[in-house]
Amino acid sequence: MKKHFFRILIIDDSNAMRYLLRQIIDRNDITPYVEDAPNGIIGIEKFIQFKPDLVILDLRMPDIDGLDVLKKMQELNPSSYVIVISSSTAKIDTQDAMKYGACDYIVKPFDRNEIAFKIIKALREKARNDQMKEYITSLNSTIK
Repeated sequence: MKKHFFRILIIDDSNAMRYLLRQIIDRNDITPYVEDAPNGIIGIEKFIQFKPDLVILDLRMPDIDGLDVLKKMQELNPSSYVIVISSSTAKIDTQDAMKYGACDYIVKPFDRNEIAFKIIKALREKARNDQMKEYITSLNSTIK
């Protein structure tokens, strides 16, 4: 995995959670390109500017609900991967997150190794999908 290629955006209203996620990403040498946002509104702005490959998104935030942020991000760039994190164990929250485009749903508190694994897994899947799209585009232009 090309660690310097990927961009990750963390959107969470908790300073401690944003710091913890940055630490996990740094300690696992996943990528140096990490941005964060303390709420959904700033998160959407950074999503537009930073163009992340992966977003780690809190479901419950005071200014705008994480599902609304997820819907907006999918509208702007459906090829971005989103991992939703939440303290909610309600099945409907998991179903809604997946329905609106999340690639994974992780319940807080989470195991640090588990989230590192899921971040790496999502980035690898994204890379494979991007390569496949490039290959298909290349084939299509060869055929024409």
